[in-house]
Amino acid sequence: MQLAFPITMGQLGIVLMGVVDVVMLGQYNTNAMSAAGVGSAIFFLTALLGMGTLQAVSALVSISVGEGKPAQALVIFKQSFVVVGFLLIAILGLNYFLYAHFDWFKQVKEIQTLAQEYFKIASYSLPAVLLFNNGKYFLDGLGKTAIAMWVTLLGLLLNIFLNYLLIYGHWGFEPMGLTGAVWATVIARYVMAVIILIWACWHPLIQELKLQSTEPIRYLNTILKIGIPIGFTYFFEIAAFSAALIIAGQLSALHAGAHQIAINLASITYMFVVGVSTATTIMVGNHYGAKDAIGIRRITIVSLQLTILLEGLFAVVIFLFKDIIPSWYTNDTALLQMTPALLIMAALFQISDGVQAVGAGVLRGMKDTLVSGVIAFVSYWMLMIPGAYFWSKSHGIIGIWTAMVSALTLAAVLMVLRLWRKVKTIHLNWE
Repeated sequence: MQLAFPITMGQLGIVLMGVVDVVMLGQYNTNAMSAAGVGSAIFFLTALLGMGTLQAVSALVSISVGEGKPAQALVIFKQSFVVVGFLLIAILGLNYFLYAHFDWFKQVKEIQTLAQEYFKIASYSLPAVLLFNNGKYFLDGLGKTAIAMWVTLLGLLLNIFLNYLLIYGHWGFEPMGLTGAVWATVIARYVMAVIILIWACWHPLIQELKLQSTEPIRYLNTILKIGIPIGFTYFFEIAAFSAALIIAGQLSALHAGAHQIAINLASITYMFVVGVSTATTIMVGNHYGAKDAIGIRRITIVSLQLTILLEGLFAVVIFLFKDIIPSWYTNDTALLQMTPALLIMAALFQISDGVQAVGAGVLRGMKDTLVSGVIAFVSYWMLMIPGAYFWSKSHGIIGIWTAMVSALTLAAVLMVLRLWRKVKTIHLNWE
């Protein structure tokens, strides 16, 4: 919990930046709110390829600490910037291609142009997103998880303030609506990146590690070998959820808005699990580096117990307040009537979502990332996307969410089976 709490607060701050945009745009215009959801979903669809790949930095740093070679963390961090450059070029090229072919997403005309503009401007923040996460994962791997939390909370406050100025037009600024919201987010992300990199370079622990000698080991291939499957795991999952949002947008702007509110809430609860998952990766990595199989098993069991407890609690809260929560986002009567049914579905997949996320965290700490990518592909691309498309034809928005619940349940079951086998036999890797 000591590791997980600041990670959770930091991740929650990042998600709340999106929530703030949705809430403040919801008060401004329903179409703007729906378009921001679509544009943001497509941006993170590609950005998570890079963010996921860079998670290898956290795993490798924690393993180096467990091996009793913490100074190697600096070598890993320095070489990770080469990976950042590679990812930046590749993802910006992909974003340019998607922007040029944005009509492929077939959104209703009320949100198509607005979502495309949001995506274009948000892509300017990609360097900041990758650099921030690179610094964050480095510090997380060293156990300094609170730093990213404070930087993210600062970014959240800055984003709220800039939204106030740019969306509605205050203090002499012209009201910019959706465009103002996305520029506020871009500025906040660059401020966050600069601050965390300064912290990563000048923290007293880093200065101490600089005085220690290190072996000239090349980590580029290792980062890519471990990180690329993580990136694609995130891509497969987020692509499926983005596809669900796009399919909802093809039904109507109203359906897209209801979907956005429900998934936005689910993403908030998911951030608590991300905190547990990342903390688990760090602790498992420490014990993996020390070749402590019993420690790995204990961490796995406790992490899963904590996840089930948290997600079960969230499921109950969401169900009990399903009629109240939508009013936090909008005053649109039609949205208020449509959203509670989706929140019931969101409550249903809480535990499954948590178990698969924490299971992947355990495997990352043991450098086992490929199977997680396969599980994500099977669950989300072979079940969720086709299911959401076809079931939406007969059951509308409920069909989309039925596919989501089914896919997350399958992913959780497959992940538990993989964990059972891996944790049970981990000692054989060292014999």
